[in-house]
Amino acid sequence: MPRLLIALVTILTLIPVTLLVPGLYELVQVAHGGSASAAHAFMTVNMLSGIIAVPLVMRWQRKVGSVRQWVAALLAMDAVVFLAMHEAPSLSALFALRVLDGALHLPAITLLMVAANRLAGERRGASLGLLGSSLMIGVAIGSPLGGWLVDSGAGVVYLVGSGVFVLAALIALGISLPRAEQTRTPSRSYDWNTKIELAWVPLAYAFMDRFVIGVFVSTFTLFLGEVHRATGAQRGLLMALFLVPFALLCWPAGKLADRIGWYKPLVISNVLFGVVFAMYARVPLAVLPALMVLSGVLSALMFAPNLLLTSEVARRAGDGIFGAFQIAGSVGFLIGPAFGGVLVAALRDDSGAVQYGQIFTLVGALEVVLALASAVALGRLLRRRELAPRATVDAAHLAGAAKA
Repeated sequence: MPRLLIALVTILTLIPVTLLVPGLYELVQVAHGGSASAAHAFMTVNMLSGIIAVPLVMRWQRKVGSVRQWVAALLAMDAVVFLAMHEAPSLSALFALRVLDGALHLPAITLLMVAANRLAGERRGASLGLLGSSLMIGVAIGSPLGGWLVDSGAGVVYLVGSGVFVLAALIALGISLPRAEQTRTPSRSYDWNTKIELAWVPLAYAFMDRFVIGVFVSTFTLFLGEVHRATGAQRGLLMALFLVPFALLCWPAGKLADRIGWYKPLVISNVLFGVVFAMYARVPLAVLPALMVLSGVLSALMFAPNLLLTSEVARRAGDGIFGAFQIAGSVGFLIGPAFGGVLVAALRDDSGAVQYGQIFTLVGALEVVLALASAVALGRLLRRRELAPRATVDAAHLAGAAKA
């Protein structure tokens, strides 16, 4: 039951922030007279504040209070922020509240990852895969729901989002957890030991996963409109064909990692995803739906094993690695669209047409290089028996009977 509660809270926590995405024009430009640049900034300032807040909250949580108390409090405060955004008197006030929203939301998601890891037990792949599915289901629900609500009135998304946050906070209070292992010596970097040799791998994957998504939602969407003249409905369908398999298959991918280990799925799926990504501009529009489905399947096979690897690092270094994981992913999502924009401006032929084939090939190649580099590094640790190819259980880490 606690695992299902964490999954439900995770879904509910993702819905409010994704509700805002379809209505950027109405929420920023129409309601407050902001520019298109302001609308884009609205989607990034919350991540910047979240990046700053995560290590602080992770440190404070280890000293005061329990994980469930912090999650409930953060979500309850975010509900108040959403209500305040509904009444924001100016664009500057709206942005100030958006900054506060990020400082509350990203730490809440991070602590939910910590909670899922503590409850994972022997089948950590399945449990963390369920968390991955919950994250993506929240995104998949929030975006279309937000588009429907905006048509009823832009401010409605804030009211609905606030109500969802309140529900999530109440459910979070019902989550009981074993305490984290207390014998580990805390490091100065919010309980994450940077000297652990394999720690860079899950963080690099977290960065690259969100980096690629950032390129996907910006440059790929631009490509569909410019090259294929795809309608909004067609673009939305292609996005759904990517996101739905991703959301549904994270849990089975985690169960697969429990059976065969995380190493092979992690490396092989990243290599294949890089190859598929490089093909986006080299196939006709009729083939893109199949590539979207394949991309979603491979993304699930990438994400769930990486959560399992992150959990392995947490056994040695503490829960702070999940904070680092979130920060790395957020930085990747911030850089991805900007990097795609630079490539769109730089890679053009003599007629001025954007060389989308080269752009997607370059990004796909980066994914392949990371996979091969991680394969070499992780393979060396596996051969030296310093790392288990399957998840192992730290009994001391799970033995606490006290409720968190």
